[in-house]
Amino acid sequence: MHRYIYADKIGAGPENPNKQWGLFTNELTPDEAQARYELNARQDGEWFGIVRFDEELGRPTGLIQMCPQANGLKMQKLDAHGRVEASYIWGGYYEPHHKDPTPYSGNATQIMLSQITWYAYPEEERFLNLTDSIGAVMMQFEADGYVKEEIMTPQGFGKPMHVETRESRGVDVSHDWFDIPQFGDWEPLFNPTPTTE
Repeated sequence: MHRYIYADKIGAGPENPNKQWGLFTNELTPDEAQARYELNARQDGEWFGIVRFDEELGRPTGLIQMCPQANGLKMQKLDAHGRVEASYIWGGYYEPHHKDPTPYSGNATQIMLSQITWYAYPEEERFLNLTDSIGAVMMQFEADGYVKEEIMTPQGFGKPMHVETRESRGVDVSHDWFDIPQFGDWEPLFNPTPTTE
């Protein structure tokens, strides 16, 4: 069993007496979170957080940073120490110039998963930030079937990561499109099955 907890702003961090599970300070009621979700998609600065709390494990297993109407979001899977195991990004469908105040008036029904990053950490039984990761694999997807994979491995202290890049074209990315969810229907975003899986 799991439940969702809503928060004002959210992000993975170390244990902190002022932040629940090191994730957030100010909890929102479901009604407050729904009011933000139902704002116009243009109001992307009004994002909020969603925590997926696993009752059996007694801890959060993921979080979402959600913009109104799902016009851009990031989901992060968390391990037993609260570290980000993987990050999934769905790009926005309405991104006007930042000075353009025009509200969104379209009828988008789907969002595309545009990036996944998996992280590796040293074998330490504690929270570590993303900057402490010892490598990562990132995949980027575009609607025209272009896919880029980057494998990042460390080269030693103070040296830039070694990046190996692979590119493909004509890939079937149909599994990377997701229906814009109704408020509360978050499970497809917490457990996506994109092209790579």
